Amino acid sequence: MHVLIRRAELDQLRNLLERHSAAAVISSPGLGSDEMLTALEIESTVPVIRVPNGQTEFARPYAGLEILLSSLRTLRLRGFESTDLESRLRADLCESPATALEIADEVTQLIGNLDLEQGVLVIVPDADEMDQPSQLILAHLLRRMAGNRLKFAVSTGELSPNSLLAGVPGVELKHLSESRMRKLADDLTAGRIAAGVVDVAVRTASGRPSALRRLLERLPLNQLEGAQALDLPLRLGPNAEDMVQAATRDLGEEAEELLGLMSLAPLTPRPALLGESHEAQELFAELESHGTVEKDGVYSRYSEELARASRHQILGVDQRLVGHSLLAQRCEGSYPELHHWHRSFSDATVDTPRQLLADASQLVQAGMVWAGIEFAERAMALSMESESVSSPLIDLADRLIDRGQIDFALRYLDHAARSADTKVLVRARTLRVWAEFLCRQSVPLRLRNQWTRNEVTAAPTEVAHLQLVIGLCHAVRRETAEAQELLDNARSLSAHFSVRSQRLFRSLDVLLECGRGRNGQAVEDFRELEAAEDTDPGSLLLLSMGLMAAENYDLALATLDCLDACAGKGMIWETQSLCVRAEIAIRRGDIGLAIGLIDRCASPAATGGVIRRDRLLLLRCWSLLAQGRASDAEKVEAELTVHATASQNRSLLAELNALQGNYLLRMDLPAEAVRHLHRCEELASSELNPNIIRHEPDLIEALLATGRREHAGMLVRVFHARVERTPSRWAELALERSRILLLSDDLAFDAMGRLLGSWRPDDSQFDKGVTLLVMAKRLAESGNQGAAAERSRLAVGIFREVGSDHLAHAARPERAEVPADPARNCLLDRLTADERAVVDLVREGLKNREIALRIFVSLRTVELRLTSVYRKLDVTSRTELVARLAKGPGLSVVNPKSNAGTQGSLAVSQ
Repeated sequence: MHVLIRRAELDQLRNLLERHSAAAVISSPGLGSDEMLTALEIESTVPVIRVPNGQTEFARPYAGLEILLSSLRTLRLRGFESTDLESRLRADLCESPATALEIADEVTQLIGNLDLEQGVLVIVPDADEMDQPSQLILAHLLRRMAGNRLKFAVSTGELSPNSLLAGVPGVELKHLSESRMRKLADDLTAGRIAAGVVDVAVRTASGRPSALRRLLERLPLNQLEGAQALDLPLRLGPNAEDMVQAATRDLGEEAEELLGLMSLAPLTPRPALLGESHEAQELFAELESHGTVEKDGVYSRYSEELARASRHQILGVDQRLVGHSLLAQRCEGSYPELHHWHRSFSDATVDTPRQLLADASQLVQAGMVWAGIEFAERAMALSMESESVSSPLIDLADRLIDRGQIDFALRYLDHAARSADTKVLVRARTLRVWAEFLCRQSVPLRLRNQWTRNEVTAAPTEVAHLQLVIGLCHAVRRETAEAQELLDNARSLSAHFSVRSQRLFRSLDVLLECGRGRNGQAVEDFRELEAAEDTDPGSLLLLSMGLMAAENYDLALATLDCLDACAGKGMIWETQSLCVRAEIAIRRGDIGLAIGLIDRCASPAATGGVIRRDRLLLLRCWSLLAQGRASDAEKVEAELTVHATASQNRSLLAELNALQGNYLLRMDLPAEAVRHLHRCEELASSELNPNIIRHEPDLIEALLATGRREHAGMLVRVFHARVERTPSRWAELALERSRILLLSDDLAFDAMGRLLGSWRPDDSQFDKGVTLLVMAKRLAESGNQGAAAERSRLAVGIFREVGSDHLAHAARPERAEVPADPARNCLLDRLTADERAVVDLVREGLKNREIALRIFVSLRTVELRLTSVYRKLDVTSRTELVARLAKGPGLSVVNPKSNAGTQGSLAVSQ
């Protein structure tokens, strides 16, 4: 496990040592300062002296300085003789600051007079643990050294402004983020650590990389790889308490005993822990004020799992058993789940594992997820054979999925799949399909191979539910044909449906019908919600999605209100509800509200884990483009493309291309827009409902803007046929606008006026603004600049009202182009001849490597010239560069051979 914990911070330390004679690593215990100094020593190109940490000797004044000087003497440096000074230090025990400063001046002069032929690095770990006079002298030396080849790297704990070592240039180490800790755990184990195990390890280490290294080194291989149950809390090895000493220092024996009892369980009921003792209650309040413990309803627990693991490790076996026995007695009757937990350590029976798993499911359902996971690991450790715990493990996995804990759900499903029971195996397979869909949006490739004839005979109820779940995954991915096939398969087993399967069958059927433009069943189901005694969150979510597809937005939002009320915080439904609300806001044209909802979707607090990444990424991309932040959207678009490709989700790629095409069209780049919209048309060829992706009107408008009138007319006829098959209000308005664009000017202006006059208050005002913008452009092309400016101003007002500040700015009439000589562009005059040559090839769609080959320069030269162009023209991406030049004075829009953003945001989905 020779993995560098903090490479970035080590580089910062090196930079400081290059500019200064001394640098400090400042950190609390466990954050990796020792590992950093070790790495600095190993990678050093000059001789290194490590000053030993003689903590037992530091009780005597100047002992630390003696050790430092004697360490320097081992180098046999020319002109360095400290023997006399060391003898005086051993004889002089005066600790006065004046004496120490005199010695500090002598030491500084002694080291300053050194004439070194090469550099030397002196490493002083735990400098703040030296005796006070030695610290004062060392700090004096470090702050005054300059221009010397002798360099000092020291480590110290957290410093206050009044600390003796304050003022030395330093790198302060912070607790690592969860993502960095997970990456470190993967590196430390060479990728062998199981998904759920890494979650436990990262949580236990509490942001301290040294703690993570310790516990992974002591974790048995079968537990590390997920083959066996975890022994929790995890072991940290000797001296683990040093990492959390600040939280438990000087608490007294009574507090130590209280913390010892709390370490025996993931949570402890306060009445059982404290009883009626006022002294114990005061002690708990003191611990809470220090941040050592915290409350969760009637329960209490450690604030940091590392502190609990450390305290648990200090206790002997006998102490733990006595504590478990005491708490089992106190919890009996009032807190049965904790009674079962504590009894499992002293009086476990054959039924104990199943009981603990039942308790685990209840705890997870109540929101105490980590406690439930620890109960489950204990149950698995006690179970002698997998068959008896397989079914309750599946029940627990189901609860964990609802909480977004996909990794642990899959872990327990793997253990359950060791069963020989056909029903259990099919149930585990069904939940695995659903969990993997939530996590990666993947679906089984071969539908028929997901169940066998023997399984249909032995477990018809379970197979029917498996078919419905796979059908649901396809329906949500908008793969209607596959979803319908699975729905029909399940219908043949309807006599065996469970209550849950009946609900899912109905919900899936309603969703598919709404996708075909028929919302009668959905409205009927909504009206029955008031009378329903209990509601299923999944059914409510699917109903809201169906109502949204059928443009019953108010009913969809009301359904989501019901979902939010019944699902609670921290559930996967919370994130999905926000996503559907954002999509409704987009469809209604409420741009500002949609952007706000998407920001909430993206916040970690809103998610119960990384679920439905497809929708989160797509919505984020829409939000950035709606705000005109095309360069920021590039990374999201690339990530979304990789995700969609990995899960083979053609519909998701189609939606991305529709977004990109719409953005380019509104930025007056119709040729580039056509490319993306055509790609969307290809990917969404099986989608017959135009109200789902909504790309047809943009494609028709872009084709007309590029002179492809015949093609546009053909698409209008196709669009009309689709609207007749699945009618919707949005589609009717969009179709009429597309038809009008094909009319002559006189007829078009009259028809556009009638269309705008037919707009209802509940129709999308954003779409009305777009229609006004299209009309303004047509008027401007016909020479009626005054009428065009008036329509543009009306559009700008609407865009501002609905929160689309980006389009409001882009549509301002004063930004209209002034025709000029296309051969001249003052923007290009700002560039050198070499830079213009690169820009010309960028506009032709060539990539950087292709440009380098064309003009016979290196790839690096092309990148440097493009960077200079971006700076001069105030753009940040290829997309913005092409858009800026296309709008530049005197330069007509060029129709490149390929998309302008070949390497940027608008090519990632191809």
